[in-house]
Amino acid sequence: MTRDRSLEEVFVDTCVLLNFVQQEWERPHSKALVESNKIELVVSDAVMGELTNVSERRADIYEDLIDFLLTTEDAAIQEYDPEDRHIYVGGNDAGHIRDIQMELASLDDTAEVLRRLRRYLRAVDRRFEFLESKLNGHVVVPSGSLTLEFAVQRVVPNQDDARIVTDAAGWTADGGSGYLVTLDSEHLLGLNAEVAAVLREKAGDDWVITICSPETILERTPSEAN
Repeated sequence: MTRDRSLEEVFVDTCVLLNFVQQEWERPHSKALVESNKIELVVSDAVMGELTNVSERRADIYEDLIDFLLTTEDAAIQEYDPEDRHIYVGGNDAGHIRDIQMELASLDDTAEVLRRLRRYLRAVDRRFEFLESKLNGHVVVPSGSLTLEFAVQRVVPNQDDARIVTDAAGWTADGGSGYLVTLDSEHLLGLNAEVAAVLREKAGDDWVITICSPETILERTPSEAN
């Protein structure tokens, strides 16, 4: 059971931070939480490492997309296919690229498409720097064991997600609020009971976390105006 503590800090999953960084192409679920002055965000080095890796990889993709439009005669953004390019695409990158293509495909002017892509690149850099500043001093050293992580994988089969759950549980045992905030409806949201059972069995009540969305956290937090 999550401790009865004031909700002043939460552990956030990588996808929450990425949603903030990439808010032009996705519904901005995380903006209000990230920019809140009421709640401190906490991450582990695994979260920061994943955020950095995905952000850098996608920055390379954006630059390659711009290069494609500049060097391909009569190019249309929807014709861009990273499989035809010397660019690494991983994880959910393909879906992210499609979102960008769908958003900009209605523009007939290639110059306008390029302008928006370059503006987006600048915005991504600013938001990433904002996150680095906001999270400075809030990156915790994981205390969960590999044995616990392997146990968590029984109900959270994705290894990266199991690592983040274990990190959040270790932070909770060290005095954290017990809340893990994520947008991952496929692997994490909806698994509170299953995850809690494993953590309680393998590590004890002090390690049990509550997994929820940014919207849920904001509903439980006094408004900024208060």
